[in-house]
Amino acid sequence: MIELLNIDCMEYMKDVPDKYFDLCITDPPYGVDLKYNSYDDTIENWYKLMNGFIPEIKRICEMAIFPSCSINKLEWIYKNFPPDWLICWHKGSPGHSAYIGFNDFEPLLVYGKIKGCQIHDYFSLNNTETMGNYGHPCPKPIKWYKTLIARISKSVEIKKIIDPFLGSGSSAIACYDFGTAEFVGCEIDKEYYDAAVKRFEIHKAQGKLF
Repeated sequence: MIELLNIDCMEYMKDVPDKYFDLCITDPPYGVDLKYNSYDDTIENWYKLMNGFIPEIKRICEMAIFPSCSINKLEWIYKNFPPDWLICWHKGSPGHSAYIGFNDFEPLLVYGKIKGCQIHDYFSLNNTETMGNYGHPCPKPIKWYKTLIARISKSVEIKKIIDPFLGSGSSAIACYDFGTAEFVGCEIDKEYYDAAVKRFEIHKAQGKLF
């Protein structure tokens, strides 16, 4: 069952039982003044969001994986919500400069662990999406979600997945293709939500043609 909701994830999560979901894979706002429709992506709002989001996602999920957003935020993360592990996503430089040259990798925060899970803490995958694809300022590739789900699924069964920041809908498509028993995606912005639903429905329809 794939369920896409036009709702604030914080409102949705407060009613979810403890450890209901096996896995969260998501891509929260970055706090870098990215131009979202209805969310003000300031660093102050990012701190406020993470202060509410991280405790809740740890409560409702056995395991959660999401980007640290930027290297200079790791100090705050470790001081307030130290992760259990990091995964290195080597994505190849998209041309963005970093402090010492080019930004070739991104650390993914890992909270919790599904019992029996055994995966490597590194994967290489080019970021094939560009800003603005599917009407969203920062879409993640479908393969990004598929790679993480596939690696975890080798050692444990994953039945329930949540993406609190659905964005362009890539996670929903990945879970649909995997045949995930239950997936919930939350998107607060109505325009992004409508675009994600449309993209998902087109993907499903195309799949039935072959």
